[in-house]
Amino acid sequence: MKSFFFLFTALFLCAASFAQSAGNYQVYIDRIKQFSKPARVVHNTINANGNGSIEFTNAKNQILRFRLSNNKLQKASCSIAFEIFYYENKYLRRIESFDSNGNLLGCNLKLQGEAAMEFSIEKPDLYLKKKKLIDAAEGNINMEDDSKEKIIRVQLFDAHNMPIIQLQPTYISSKTYYEYNLRMSWP
Repeated sequence: MKSFFFLFTALFLCAASFAQSAGNYQVYIDRIKQFSKPARVVHNTINANGNGSIEFTNAKNQILRFRLSNNKLQKASCSIAFEIFYYENKYLRRIESFDSNGNLLGCNLKLQGEAAMEFSIEKPDLYLKKKKLIDAAEGNINMEDDSKEKIIRVQLFDAHNMPIIQLQPTYISSKTYYEYNLRMSWP
């Protein structure tokens, strides 16, 4: 009976500490008005020293991510502190970048100073074929840049969420989109 009580208590404490995880970072989550609450932790690499990254998700299929250094919000290039990834039917639809105060932030180091990128898969059947190849290799595949095949179009938006006028549509490769979809890189 004692071992059952001990096991039950250990499981309860473990579950309680996981449930509190979102609460521990609520002050950061609250800065981003575009991110719907409540949220739960999806991925957390923050160590005992307060260093690492954390990702939250919600009922709207958004993922908010940010990094900490010594328990303080860490800014990346162009002072980007937060990113939201919007998903629709398990496919990435949009990425937005924010400063430490939760304002959309355009970055001059990106393509055209965009604060957001919106993705349209214009040739879904072709993308699915390419995705299967990438999935089979677990992402570790050298693929020829297929952006000229006009499979995935990107619309860019500035810090006021206004479309950035482009003379010609911008397309990205299937592999690049795959990496964005899995949130493999940081700004």
